[in-house]
Amino acid sequence: MDSGLGHTLHPGPIDDSILTLQDHHRSTDIWNGQNFEPLTCRRCDGHFWRLGTLDPRVQQMMLKAGFYGVYKAGRMRLDHALITALVERWRPETHTFHLPVGETTVTLQDISVLWGLPVDGDPITGVDTNRSMDEWQDICNELLGFRPPPEDFDRGRLKIRCLQERFKTLPDGASEDTVKFYARAYILQLLGGQLLSDMSNNKVKLMYLPLLRDFEAAGRMSWGGAVLACLYRALCRATKPETSDICGPLVLLQIWAWERVPFIRPGRLSPRQELPPDIVSGDHFLPSAPYGSRWNVGFKLETVGTHVLVLYRDQLDNMKDDQFVWEPYPDEVLASLPEYCLSGGRIWQTVAPLICFDVVEFHHPDRVLRQFGQHQTIPAICDTIPDIHLTDRRGRQNYDWAHHHRQFVDMWAERCARVISGPPIDGPMDQSEPYMVWYRRITRLLIGNPATRPNTGYQGVGGAMEAMAQSLQKIYHRASDALHEGYDVSGEDALREIQEICGYSLRAAHEDHRLTVHPDFGTPSPSPASPFVPPKGQRGRPRKRGGLSCGRASTDSRRRGSYMPATMSNLSEVSHSFKLSEMPDTPQTWDSSMSAAEFNEDASDPNAMQLDPEST
Repeated sequence: MDSGLGHTLHPGPIDDSILTLQDHHRSTDIWNGQNFEPLTCRRCDGHFWRLGTLDPRVQQMMLKAGFYGVYKAGRMRLDHALITALVERWRPETHTFHLPVGETTVTLQDISVLWGLPVDGDPITGVDTNRSMDEWQDICNELLGFRPPPEDFDRGRLKIRCLQERFKTLPDGASEDTVKFYARAYILQLLGGQLLSDMSNNKVKLMYLPLLRDFEAAGRMSWGGAVLACLYRALCRATKPETSDICGPLVLLQIWAWERVPFIRPGRLSPRQELPPDIVSGDHFLPSAPYGSRWNVGFKLETVGTHVLVLYRDQLDNMKDDQFVWEPYPDEVLASLPEYCLSGGRIWQTVAPLICFDVVEFHHPDRVLRQFGQHQTIPAICDTIPDIHLTDRRGRQNYDWAHHHRQFVDMWAERCARVISGPPIDGPMDQSEPYMVWYRRITRLLIGNPATRPNTGYQGVGGAMEAMAQSLQKIYHRASDALHEGYDVSGEDALREIQEICGYSLRAAHEDHRLTVHPDFGTPSPSPASPFVPPKGQRGRPRKRGGLSCGRASTDSRRRGSYMPATMSNLSEVSHSFKLSEMPDTPQTWDSSMSAAEFNEDASDPNAMQLDPEST
């Protein structure tokens, strides 16, 4: 009998109208058995953090320019495996992570709250001037107070080591100009070492330096938008199977994940005060740290695994609805934050392009409204303009990026008018709601393939659990249909289909040995100390008309302790003797218009996990 279900576990998407780049995504190769190592996370900011506490005058300059929060958040070790597992679920088509619970992403709210970078301001763009060596040396002398040697330049980039050697601890009695030189040098180290880093791993683009000439003007620019754009770009590029490295603000991504996915975050060991108070050093007022600083502590790892890619992948595959924190920043947290973490709140939900010179990436909070405490509906089809991913600075000398991206600059100028919102959430989202029904058809549900498990190391169970859950779901609804009054199905057909589904499910869970062994379903003898007494409502309850009694089971079956109907006609008799209304917890939202074939891909789909029916 062809049930239309097929012996397949499809990772998704069933409907490929949204995730159009699936064939070019690393998750496809993983499903097909490719064993990827964790991505190498590029950064070059270690020397900066070893400087210790910066002079309060330098911190004041960094506060004016908008980078004080990043400094106060501090240095954190990266978990390359966790970053890689998140990349596997990042989708360039939507700029969101596709998790089993729905879409989610890093937003302008996250970068404001966790790092305190300014987001509501002019975009980071302009003319990428092709200057000569002498011209760059002159600019460095003006804004940094020294002329770097020629060997430390790489066209429009400067080796970070040059800054590290020159700018260590601010000398006592330093002049105001010297304080500014040090502040700019430290900010450049943050930009090139982490925030806006590139694959060079040791250079910073000098096109950012002129933007730091006026610290207060710099503080009115959207550095947070630029950093988020570069994170999106880095994630999009890393989804390609041939990619082995990733750069950018990965610390932000990691603490974002720790805030929202409790089962992957380490325990904080002797945590510091959640938000250190504002301090006054001489004439310098320094506000408290951003929310992300609470992760700059020692960790305890007794109950959580770290740095293991297959473990993270499996945990995310097996994520349940209550295992994602949609709102990690409740009102009491926001009320305790310093002003610089909240100043851009009016545009946290803007649907607009994020800009950093050649990099343009779209911000789509409309797809993650639950992160703002709002009800999520099926979002409109979004266009992240994949062609923009091909645009970069290579071969473009003296290029005016503000002019080249004029349409996106204009959109950003209208960012307040592009803010979206939805009605407040009135409770957890049920799987039967239209958004979740739609989402499970268009998403990549699984990354790990239960049919291809390693011989050593961690053995994932996420895919097998999904296979078991899908099978039980099919059995439940198949039985509900068979029991429904007027549903024309023979007991033999229903039983054969259920047998096939169960066989598939056990094979997917690598428990196919159970198919050759009859289980013991016999009722255990009641313990003398705790006799079994049926509930009052069931005592003496007459057998339903058409039902089966124990006396009608075969002698061999009773001897084995298992139960099978003596004839297939008896199963049909049972099927038609019950009404659907008598079934407990019968869903009232079952969409009968969706056929089994629509709910499941055909077994011939190359993306589906094929299980050999002869393997048993």
